Parts: sequence; structure tokens; C-alpha cells
Amino acid sequence: MKALLNNPKTTTSKAPSAENSTEGIDPQVRVRILIESAMEQSRLLGSDGDLVVRELAGELGKINATLSDVRIAVQELYQDDRVGAEGYLAYLAERGFPQAQSPADKPQQRDNSPIPPVESTGQTTDQTTGKTIAQQLAQAQRQEIARHQVGHTTPQSAALSSISFYGGNLIAELVANRAYSALVLGERRSGPSAILRAIAYDQIGKCGQTILDILDLHNGQWGGLEEIRLPDGSQIVVYQTVAVQSDIEGIARKLSSIAAEVRRRQQAQHASSLAREQALIPYLFLIDGLSEIHGALPGWSADRRSKDAAFSQAASQLRFVLCHGPAVGVSCVATARDHESCLCDAVALGETKLLFLGRISAGHNGGYRAIDKAVEDRSLLPSPQERGCYREALAVVKKLAYPVVFTPNGIPRLGRLANFSGYLHQDLLAHYQQALEVEAP
Repeated sequence: MKALLNNPKTTTSKAPSAENSTEGIDPQVRVRILIESAMEQSRLLGSDGDLVVRELAGELGKINATLSDVRIAVQELYQDDRVGAEGYLAYLAERGFPQAQSPADKPQQRDNSPIPPVESTGQTTDQTTGKTIAQQLAQAQRQEIARHQVGHTTPQSAALSSISFYGGNLIAELVANRAYSALVLGERRSGPSAILRAIAYDQIGKCGQTILDILDLHNGQWGGLEEIRLPDGSQIVVYQTVAVQSDIEGIARKLSSIAAEVRRRQQAQHASSLAREQALIPYLFLIDGLSEIHGALPGWSADRRSKDAAFSQAASQLRFVLCHGPAVGVSCVATARDHESCLCDAVALGETKLLFLGRISAGHNGGYRAIDKAVEDRSLLPSPQERGCYREALAVVKKLAYPVVFTPNGIPRLGRLANFSGYLHQDLLAHYQQALEVEAP
């Protein structure tokens, strides 16, 4: 089912106007760059870090940064350290940002930040003024900032300090593009479906002109995309059971229709005298559970699958959409358990953003097998040295059951992975804010 999102509603994460942002740079990205640079300078300057934070507060004021954008960036940089993130925000507030907090901002900050670590310090909380809470946070944050910037006082942080985590946010960087293609690979309950939900609600929250087309091959089971609904409550996900040969033929027809849309846009682009961006309406196609197609053909070898007409058609049409769709405004994001069962050959893998997830969720579900397979695949990581480094990093990550996301595209990177489960009605940046504050149940 396709849904056209055409309500001109905007989201709070896009509050800064175009005049107040640098051309070509998203306001949220700009805020994050400023804060990350200030943190790095504070580490280098030590005692002069207070001056750096005051200058940061001034810069944020000059670009009219919103409190929500700053909060999201800080939570992203602190990852799972919620106390440190809240402390940094309080520290920044003491030094001039925000200069005047609107009534709308205050309850949002307190609602999203119950601040349980304050109680754990043993300080009393019977005083109810906002100033008292801010003072408690400010007092707690100095120790947390010092730990974040200088030392690693917990066993987990000491072990993780040996890993060079990517400082950016791989998923946010993906959806920052006008159009994109990606494969999100991970075991069930490790987060692929949750990320698709976040991407879908990012579009629903923006309520732009995007055509939203979603196919769930889990048939509404295994924590798929059954929860996605439009603001009026209508369901927009098409469910498909993959059990017999005719089901694969149906999937091939669906992928052929998306490929036909890409070809139609290519032809329109060549024939139109308008600018390409103006002539094309964004189209977002999400498909959850590509590995179910392999599951419908148990015992089939790769050679036998390649000779099957329906399987071969589905694979070739998906490859065409992934490789050529973004150039004409068609974004495609698909999930699978690993890159060996995602219906993609080496050409498609080479043209597509690959995100491998590793997470142990509640009930000890999930896992790291998708990343393990990627690290051992010489076509993805040709360098023996790189494979060895990531093997060592994964050994530490697995021991601590720490959630991570890995990409071999360009320069291979291993980053921290937020938890997206349970946050289904905000845009993607709001998902990040909530996910970095609340640990998985």
C-alpha cells in the first residue's frame, strides 16, 4: 500500500530557519559539529574547558540553535551515558545556553529526562523548584564530564576504551541524504525492524510529499512492522507470507513495479527541462525480512536459486532499485538477517549502504552473527589487518553485550547503536533522543 504524505506540517527538530543555517548543512548536523568540536577542545585544554563551553554557548546562540537540537546532539555524543549527557546540558545552561528557555521547552526536557541518577547519589529531592534540580545536576555532571573526557572509571568503560568507536551517527547520516539505499542486517530482535519503523515515522512526522510504500515479509510476526500507522490510524503496511514458490513470484512482481517506477522517472528526467529535484516526488520503499525468501527455499544451493526464474527476477529487480533508485528520488531500505541471505549479489552490495547490527536484547535474543559474517568476508573487508582489528573489537563488545552498528562502506567504521524499540510516533531525531536516554527493557 502506498501513502502520500502531503500535510505541510513541520517538526520541532527542523525549527531553525534556512537563513540561520549554513547552506548545504543540516541545522542538526551543524549543532552536533559545534558541540563535538567543543568537547574535543575541552579535553585538550583541561582547566580552560570552562571558557570553551562559554564560547560554545555563544556560538549556539548566534546560529539560533534550538534546545531540542542541542539536546539530541549531546545525547548522541554521550551514547549510553545518560547522567553525563544531562550534566553537560546543565553545565551548558550555566554558561549561557539557552539564554531564555521557553515554557514549551521546559516540560519537554523534564518529561524526557526523569533523572533517576540524581536520587542514586543520595541527595534529597524534597525541594521542588527547578533551580534545585538544576543545581543537583550541575554538581553531578562535573564528575561525569571528567570521566567522559579524561578517565574511564567503570570496568565497562575501561574495556570499551580500547575500541576506536566512530564518533558520528551512521543511521542519522544515512537519512540525512535526499535519497538513499541501504541494507540493514541483523538477527531478529537486534533492531533492523525498529530502524525501519524509525525511518517510516521520520517521513510520517515530516508530513511532506513523500510516497511511502512498505512491505513486511514477516507477515506481521516476529516484531515486524505491524505497528506503523498514519496519524488517522490507518494501516499502511502490506504483509506477505513467504512459504511457497508462488509467494516469491508475488515478491518479484512487487519489486518489478518499483523498478518500473525508477525507469519511468529516469525517462521523465531525460525528457524534462525542469531541475531534477523539482521534477521528482520522493518515494520511500521499505521492505522488511528479505531472508524469508531464502527460508522458503530450504536446502537450495546458490546455483539452484540463481537458476530459479522467480528468485532471479526478484534479485535483479532489487539490485536495479538499490543501485539506480536514489538518482531519481527513490529511496529503498531493506532488512535481512545477514548479507548472505539478503537477495543481493556483490554488485548490489557494492552500490548500497550496509549497516550491520549487533545487540543482545531482553531474553538474550539478537546477537552479533551478522557482523561476524561481514568481518570474515574478504570481499567486504579485503585487508587482513582490518579483519583482525575488528575481530578483537567484537570480542570485547560481545563480552560486554554492548550494542553496536558496523559498516564496511568506504572507511570501515564501528559505532554505538541506540535502541529504537517503543518509540513509534516521533520523527527520527526524536527517536534518537529517546533511544539514547532509555535502555532496552
